[in-house]
Order: sequence, then C-alpha cells, then structure tokens
Amino acid sequence: MGRESSLYPTILELLGNVHPSVCLCTIPLHDFSTEVMPMLRPQLFLATLIAAGGLTSSAQTNQAESKAPKFPSHPDFKPTPEVPAMPKALMKLPRTNITRAKFPAIDFHLHGRALRSAEDYQKMIKLMNETGLGVICNMDGGFGKVFDQNMKTGEPFRDRIIHFARLNWEGVNEPGWSERTAAELERCFRAGAQGLKIAKELGLEVKNRDGTYIQADDPRLDPVWEMCARYNKPVMIHLSDSIGRFLPIGPENERYEAGLWRSSPEGNYYHTGHPTHEVIEKARENMHAKHPKTRFVNAHMAMLYYDMDKVAALLDKFPNADVELSATVQDLGRAPRMIREFFLKYQDRILFGSDGNPSRGIEEFWVPHWRFLETFDEHFDHPAQLRSATGAPLHGRWRIYGIGLPDDVLRKVYYANALRYLPAVRPSIEKQLAAQH
Repeated sequence: MGRESSLYPTILELLGNVHPSVCLCTIPLHDFSTEVMPMLRPQLFLATLIAAGGLTSSAQTNQAESKAPKFPSHPDFKPTPEVPAMPKALMKLPRTNITRAKFPAIDFHLHGRALRSAEDYQKMIKLMNETGLGVICNMDGGFGKVFDQNMKTGEPFRDRIIHFARLNWEGVNEPGWSERTAAELERCFRAGAQGLKIAKELGLEVKNRDGTYIQADDPRLDPVWEMCARYNKPVMIHLSDSIGRFLPIGPENERYEAGLWRSSPEGNYYHTGHPTHEVIEKARENMHAKHPKTRFVNAHMAMLYYDMDKVAALLDKFPNADVELSATVQDLGRAPRMIREFFLKYQDRILFGSDGNPSRGIEEFWVPHWRFLETFDEHFDHPAQLRSATGAPLHGRWRIYGIGLPDDVLRKVYYANALRYLPAVRPSIEKQLAAQH
C-alpha cells in the first residue's frame, strides 16, 4: 500500500479526536510511527480491524504479528509515568498584549492534510487573518493524484496557501526509481508546486534492500536534488530527530516525560538499529556539498537546536543552507540572550515556520510564537506540539522567554527571507503590508 492510499484518511476519520491536542488528519503517515503511534496504538488497531473487515483468523493475526518491527529491549527501560499538570506560576509578570503577528508571516512549515474542500481553505484563511499569517506553505501537497487534487481544490486560494510536493518512496530499490521520481517532481513543479518537502523518513525509515537506512547523500537522490535546482525550487528538509530520541531512555532524558516511550521503547532510536544522530548529520553535510546549486531549508533548526554552534557551523559552511524554526521555540526560548544574538547574526538565514496545522488554537499555539519573537516577555507557556490529558506540555515541562527582535529582523524572519524562495506570493505579501498602513 502506498503512502497516498485512500485508506489512510478513512482510518483517521474512524479514530476521531482520540487526543485533545492531536489533529490526526494533518499528521503525515511517516510522522505517526515516532510521534503519535505509541499514544494511539489501541485506537489504530481497532480502526485497522474495521477498515480491513476484521482480522478473525489466527493465521491472519500471526502473519500480522510476524511483520511487526522487532526492537531490542532496553534493560533500563521503565514505563513513563503519567504526566501531571504543569504547576501554575504564582509570580505576577507583565504580559505584552499581542494577538497577531506584527507583520504578515509566511509559515514555511505547516501541515495542511486537512485542507480537502473549499470550506476547509476558507476556514484556514479566516484563521490566518485573525492571527497574522500572510501565506502558509502546505507540506502535505503529496504526489500523483493527491497532488493534483490539492492543486485543483486550492486553486482559488493560491495567493495565500501554496503546496509543496512529496516523493513517492515506493520502489526506491527498483531500477529507474530516480528517473521516475524526478520526472514526477518536474510535473508537480510545472503544475504549481512551490517546493519539495522531505520528512524524517529519509534517514530513519526508508531502507535499502539489506535493511540499512537510506541517507540524504544517497546517489539515487541526486536527480531529485538536481531537479529542484533546475526549477529553482527549495527543498524543505527534515532530517534526523530530537537529540533526546537518540539517548538512553530514562528520567534523566528531558524528553522522557513526552510519553512517547510509555508503552514500549521503540519511540526512541537508542540501540534500535537506527543510524546515530551523527551519521544522519554527516549525510546532511554531504548532501549540501554535493549539490551547491540546490537550496535547502533545514527544518527545526536542522535538529541541532541543542547546540547552536553546530547550527552556525552549518550556515557558515554551506551558502545553500538555511534553517526554519518550527517546533524549536520550546527549546530556543530557554536561552533568550544567546538565541537573540544568534538571530541577529544570522538574520538573513532564518525562516519562520510552525509545524502547525489548521486545528491549532490562536492563544495556545500562535500567540506564543509571536511573543517569543516580538517581545521580552518572561516565563510564559511555549507553543507545545503535544499535551497530556492533564494539559501538560509533552515536549518540555518548562516555560520560555521572548527575544524581542527589532522590526528589521522581524520582517526578514517573518516574510522577506521566505520571499527569496517564493516569488509567486510576493504580490500577496506586498498587498497585505500595504493594508497595514
């Protein structure tokens, strides 16, 4: 079954709102296995039974179990306890009254799988107008028929919502995959795709015939990167994962409370046969070096936010590398003085992104982004990607501080840097800027 199978949204619809903070319909399949699967395993199993008509025979059950991935056990593994609610801060602190971005922001990293009808698009644009988003880049544009449908449905809204194509990894080990994939990508570019999105499946999921993991510097991807350069389209690339996932599982790991390992340890990449963080990062560097004419926007601060010297080294070494900040505010906001200096120094290389989706609330998700970038507010809740049943953030039980960027830098981070990659939406941004005056 391919990744664009129609069975996928059907299962999601069956699941419904199983978790108060997870918008299932916008999470790509490749993100399910490591981000959400451990929390949803019972519901997914039930939905699969319904979709398949019920696996009633023991032979079918045994066959399914035999295909399940096997992970080595961790001697030090202990189930994560349920996460209690975050303590309420008793200190009274001033808060900047802010509800929308100061300038129209281009969200270079939003998952719009839920955008399936004209009504969905209209609701999204209403949200964008309310919170100050000028343009969003849908990372779930897909390929083939799914891409074509997205382009057709989104045509009336293309000045505000644009789509990035994806790769079809099916048959990657078969002859001719590179040529077929590059040709399909070219078709998508000609049809209006504004870029290519690569998810962490590259490096951590897609395998060679021998069971090893395909990395970003694999020669089979050369025609893909070259096609992006030929059409001057950006590659929005998410390689690797949070550094905590590559470390031993236990309370000393600050991602331990995320609940990703509550049921079983496979939510981590430590001693599971996956490549190390360093192996994936080396492949990232090789990719940039091999393809200097291809422009790569490295998602989530290149997953190096835990060591900003490494982010700086990547940007210094490769002129074709930029970064976007989605899903890192909870970490960057812990060191506001250092991060502010970094943003000032690399103000031409950082793009705004949220990793959000149409279901995210303005106050809980969007406003913390604006407070982080625009104000010097202290000790406020970060835009948590996931929350526990008690409302506690699962990706960091702490609060953050704003970095108060000056207007000229804010303009670059919010929209000017992205416009270098997205000239098609310049008229839309300029129109919105003019309307502010």
